[in-house]
Amino acid sequence: MKQFREKPTLVDDIRDYLRDCIVNLSIKPGEQLNELALIKKLGVSRSPLREAFRLLEGEGFAVRFRAKGVFVRKITKEDILELFPIRAVLESLAAELAATKLSEKELQSIERVTERMEQAAQSGDIKAYGKLNFDFHREIVKGARNKRLEEMIKNAGRQSLWFFFATLYFKKSLNYAMSSHREIYLSLKSRDGKRAAECIKNHINDGAKNILENYPLDEAG
Repeated sequence: MKQFREKPTLVDDIRDYLRDCIVNLSIKPGEQLNELALIKKLGVSRSPLREAFRLLEGEGFAVRFRAKGVFVRKITKEDILELFPIRAVLESLAAELAATKLSEKELQSIERVTERMEQAAQSGDIKAYGKLNFDFHREIVKGARNKRLEEMIKNAGRQSLWFFFATLYFKKSLNYAMSSHREIYLSLKSRDGKRAAECIKNHINDGAKNILENYPLDEAG
């Protein structure tokens, strides 16, 4: 029987690195993924780099233009209108399931993340806040104990974090966003699945509304 490697391949490593660069805006929306420069910088050959590009296209982070190359996708209104309602529905289900399945240790971990988010909000540390926001949602999703649901949410979560950084809408609404995170945590702590689901759905939908109202997005990609 064929043996499959458990560890990530070189292609996965390159893809993950480039995705992180896109999410944290080291490579910005609309910027070209320069093949020759990346080959030199990463010390890799053309073949795995191109395969990593293909994976990023499949995940919605990059787009290929014939005779021009591969570029980071620009974020559009359509992206927000399509992605956030999906996240709201999926993560509300995750929160409802997690409310009765999270261990006390996991709840304490979410509480610590919430406290660190509050500190980042108070100090205006946007990048730290964005990373902690990702961790907050990820821990709730893991707490649902549903691998299929977790996989469905995973890529949507990465794209949302990217939109988060790229639009920076939350620069003006950190305190409000922090308040809603606290409500989500308290609902989980009280094991109120219905309330947790409602809170997280409202939180995600409000995030989409804030982006659409405060950031000038293209109509289409």
